[in-house]
Amino acid sequence: MKTLNFLSRAAVIGSAFGLLCGCDNRPDRTLSPREEAKWVTVTFRVPEGITLKPAELLYRSEQCKSVRYNSSNEPHNIPGYNDVEQPFSSQDGSDSRRLRVAVDGGGSCHWQLNSLMVSFRIAGDNPLVKGKEVIDTSYIFDFGDYGLSDGYGTGRAKAFGGEQLALKTDFFPMVVHHIDNKLDLSLFGGDTGREQWRRRYKIVNAKRIDIEPQIHLTKVVELVPPAIRPGNLTATYPDGSSEEIPYIYPDYNKLLSMK
Repeated sequence: MKTLNFLSRAAVIGSAFGLLCGCDNRPDRTLSPREEAKWVTVTFRVPEGITLKPAELLYRSEQCKSVRYNSSNEPHNIPGYNDVEQPFSSQDGSDSRRLRVAVDGGGSCHWQLNSLMVSFRIAGDNPLVKGKEVIDTSYIFDFGDYGLSDGYGTGRAKAFGGEQLALKTDFFPMVVHHIDNKLDLSLFGGDTGREQWRRRYKIVNAKRIDIEPQIHLTKVVELVPPAIRPGNLTATYPDGSSEEIPYIYPDYNKLLSMK
């Protein structure tokens, strides 16, 4: 299934795109943070063989409403939204990238940062990519209660109340074989249904978020569907061992022992 773009996926989860109230139904989406605005700084260390995508920001506004219709076609107002793509900047030729984001976006609509998504993937020049659909790996940071869907594979949000959040997750290339012979390639960092491996956070006071993924590009795990269905997937690990797995996730602890 093709990955939906950021605006479409935001719309799917209840931020349905409608007419925003304001002058001529066109709100001013300009961000104009005031001098005393709250900011958060995000850094990302880009490992070799990885492509970092621009961050995707979702702002909400209580002043500039969006009209939404229920099943009876009755309109009601919800907070307006403003999606922004913002690239990271390089730091003196190093592998570290930096992004400074206004939590209080300002402007005539008083935009407030609702969610921030940081995504990356295996670079297109890696031989692993050939013939496969490459899927992004994401972290989501929620600053409000009306954010993105949980359809990005990050798991449910867990609260973080500190000022600096440091993340160092181990990732392994995962090739998934489908019954139609298509292949997906993603980075596996544990079953995000489990709290310890989730990649989504509800941010309360953080002023800095540091992401330093540990990528093990030569440690590939493959998932193959059963020859006779229904049945379990078979996971083949970097050491050549195989086992049936009851769900869609290989044994992350086993992978960690091979890094």
